[in-house]
Amino acid sequence: MSSILLVLLGLVGLIVGSDVGVSAAHRLARRLGISPLIIGLTLASIGTSLPEIATNVAAAISGAGGVDASGLAVGNIIGSNLSQITLLIGITALISPLAVPAGTLRRDGGAMVAAMVAMFAVCLDGVVSSAEGWALIAAYVVYVGWLMVIARRTHAMDHSAEAPADGSTWKDTAKALGGIAVVAVSADVMVTAGVTLAEGMGVDPSLVGLFVGLGTGIPELVVAVRASMQGVGEMGLGNLVGSNITDPLLSFGAGAIVHPVTVPDVALSFDFPWWFVATAAAMLMLRAHRDLDRREAVILLLMFGLFSYQRLFFFR
Repeated sequence: MSSILLVLLGLVGLIVGSDVGVSAAHRLARRLGISPLIIGLTLASIGTSLPEIATNVAAAISGAGGVDASGLAVGNIIGSNLSQITLLIGITALISPLAVPAGTLRRDGGAMVAAMVAMFAVCLDGVVSSAEGWALIAAYVVYVGWLMVIARRTHAMDHSAEAPADGSTWKDTAKALGGIAVVAVSADVMVTAGVTLAEGMGVDPSLVGLFVGLGTGIPELVVAVRASMQGVGEMGLGNLVGSNITDPLLSFGAGAIVHPVTVPDVALSFDFPWWFVATAAAMLMLRAHRDLDRREAVILLLMFGLFSYQRLFFFR
């Protein structure tokens, strides 16, 4: 019970710390006159993935210290992304049907699939080296750079200065650093407790990681639900798709460069295939008529339920 409590407290710390830290960093960036587009491509996309980044780095540090948390690291990314593409998109679409522009679906949807395949490719031999981690991060940097080029060509970059944020620079700096510190400590606590919990239950750490990933996906869910309730569901969908690009490349790569990751067999034989199927199903639904209605949302929710049931009772 103490391990479960520590995992939950760690999750709360990750979510609260990342929210406080990223909000403060956003205000600092505005005060420094940084382009809204740059803020969106960096703070907005990386910010909601900060819990996954911190968890994977903490798992890598744990591995370097002699406690293997690789299964939790792999499970965290797959769990977060699979839950986002099924459970989170499904919940958002139940509130309001999601529409997506064809161009965005081709560009970002294609990048999402490519990121998933890239992570699977480096995991295929059972070990992800530091070099492969750097390669994943390099791919993410190229993707963000590509988005910036497209934005400039289509005149999407707003060169007008965004109104400076109110408040104190020193206070926001302290909040940003404090939020990051809370995230770092929370990730360490959660990983340590997660490994202990897996050992105590006699299950693979990747199973704990999968459901930790569901928890670390809460920031994306909050953003998506708020956007859907405000009638801009495509913004929430964009955030979810963006996270499915950031996590396999940046979050997973960041952990691998700290310490090589050992990939559990069950992740390759069960988790990855389910992730592929869920992603393909969501993409096909969106491509069929450029939106996701409530009936299709229910299908995605049922897919998440079936995956969770099989993983809990047959692939522990």
